[in-house]
Amino acid sequence: MNDKARLKQELERGLPVLVYDFEGREEEVDMVFYGGAVTPKSITTLRKEAGGLICFVTGEREGKLLGLPFFTEILREVGMGDLVKRPSYGDEPAFSLWVNHIETKTGISDNDRAKTIRGLHEVVKLLSTDDGEARRKFRESFMAPGHVPVLISRGVDRRRGHTELVMVLAEALGLERSMVIAEMLDEGASLSKEKAKKLAKNWGVSFLEGTEILGELA
Repeated sequence: MNDKARLKQELERGLPVLVYDFEGREEEVDMVFYGGAVTPKSITTLRKEAGGLICFVTGEREGKLLGLPFFTEILREVGMGDLVKRPSYGDEPAFSLWVNHIETKTGISDNDRAKTIRGLHEVVKLLSTDDGEARRKFRESFMAPGHVPVLISRGVDRRRGHTELVMVLAEALGLERSMVIAEMLDEGASLSKEKAKKLAKNWGVSFLEGTEILGELA
């Protein structure tokens, strides 16, 4: 089995992949699940074993078809553009809206966030066959603000964050551009690449670097 086939099988089975971005950028590792395989257990794993913000990620095309704005655009439109500042690594954030599925209770439980994410995945999947119906379903099935932030890729040619890397990964594996990520944290700081590699080995999951995703897999 080649690397792409193995990675695709792992993600479709609901296993995570650990992704490190680049030296000199965030230098962080994110735990990544495929949106189409997310369960409440996946959210529990992200919450306990990663610890960072649990986000749904989709592509630039999908974001445009759904009419999703970047949150930076919203701030500029309401006269709060002075809050839009670039972080130390230089890229504008990929955040769009924060949503809950309408069938959730508070939206924050593992069950609720899994429900929201699976709903978002279904909308993204529907875009490939009926974008009008996908837009309708998104507007009818979700509320904002909610507890699941949606991140939209800005394209790897303009931004090289985890958002863009996992979209390149999804495309390379032939999966819908529907991923879930959370930063892996250590006590007081981000988890180091070395510790993340050891965890991946112990858990029997894949560890990928941004250079591998853009080079060997893309």
